[in-house]
Amino acid sequence: MAPAQLRLVFLTIVLRLVAAQQNDGSVSVGASLTATSNLKPWLSSSGEFAFGFQQVQGTDNFLLSIWYEKILDKTIVWYPEDGRMVPTGSKVELLGESGLVLTDPQGREVWRSGSISGVASGFMNDTGNFVVFGSNSRILWGSFDFPANTLLPTQVMKTGGGMNSTISATNFSGGRFQLRLLQDGNLVLNTRDTLSGNAYGAYYISGTYDPSNSTNSGEQVIFDAAGYMYILRRNGQRFDLTPRDSFPSGDYYHRATLDSDGVFRQYYIPKNPTSNTNWEVIWFVPDNICVDINDPSNTGACGFNNVCGFDGNRPNCECPQGFSLLDPNRPSGDCKPDFTPTCDEVDSNNGGDMFDFIELHNIDWPFSDYMHMNPSNEQTCKSSCLEDCFCAVAIYRDTQCWKKKLPLSNGRKVASANVKAFIKYRIGDQPLKNPLVP
Repeated sequence: MAPAQLRLVFLTIVLRLVAAQQNDGSVSVGASLTATSNLKPWLSSSGEFAFGFQQVQGTDNFLLSIWYEKILDKTIVWYPEDGRMVPTGSKVELLGESGLVLTDPQGREVWRSGSISGVASGFMNDTGNFVVFGSNSRILWGSFDFPANTLLPTQVMKTGGGMNSTISATNFSGGRFQLRLLQDGNLVLNTRDTLSGNAYGAYYISGTYDPSNSTNSGEQVIFDAAGYMYILRRNGQRFDLTPRDSFPSGDYYHRATLDSDGVFRQYYIPKNPTSNTNWEVIWFVPDNICVDINDPSNTGACGFNNVCGFDGNRPNCECPQGFSLLDPNRPSGDCKPDFTPTCDEVDSNNGGDMFDFIELHNIDWPFSDYMHMNPSNEQTCKSSCLEDCFCAVAIYRDTQCWKKKLPLSNGRKVASANVKAFIKYRIGDQPLKNPLVP
């Protein structure tokens, strides 16, 4: 056979081997991916899931991730726990003595898949679980054991497990909200301090802890292959999370995501969607995060001085008139006053000459008061706040007055028509109007 023909045969064999490697989901030791805009990821055998780099919308950076490959928006379902984005030219490699290793363009390590060695291969499962194998097909590491913000069918969360929300749809760092299966068997949602990781009070509790009989307590959160989520009790009984009239997994993709707004939702989408098909919600908890977060030790569903409104599907955070976002890119974050509160040149006789109020209806910040006046009338409530340089907001409801100082926490829209919020501002610094003003 001529040398040219031999080269052609050899090239054909190599290409077939590469295609087979891609088609069966397997990844060889030494294989690597580089973050570029035309990257071809490692696919599962069905092509439904992909492992690689996704360019983050609106940035030049990439996120190492796993995503649904066959739908239009390539929904991300896993990423390394710190959600760190990396620049073009970064690389992930499957190494025999380290597992998956992510490095930046200068070769500095950014992340690795735990302290593992003796790696034989990797595998992108059709379930969305990327697995690193050792010898004898022993599993050394799997992405399902380290959920980011999403659970997938066939995934299990054991007691002590948990995951954090993202900060936003384009910032994958750990956000303020957390889902955990506690050792006592309760599945909870709670806010947390993003710097220390300390958990605040829960705003959803599944009620699957039985102090009188531990076998009735929860042991695992199971997302089964049929698309149903439930808490498995230690006695084998189920506590259903997904409604029984759900959507069959043969026709629909499913995911359960702790979204950046703090709501835990199970979604579905047709496996053969049309161009305008989006993920739809099957169920979610809590019912109304704006009022279900009720902890004076943290900001609430939105940031300090912010106001949370719930439309039946999603919370919406808005700064009240007189305040604006501290970070314009984070609408659910903190709001800062548009003027600097001060006690300079203010006494009890001229407060009314220097300040006035913006009146808002059905708005409350229930935990920031330092004085409660009962009984009171509306005029007395307003006058007392005007003449008090520490008073930033007065809430009046049902002959009662609450004087509040900054920062205000747990802001929310309330159903009661009797609540009035009086936001004090310096005359001459009239704030711009916004939708919260009636």
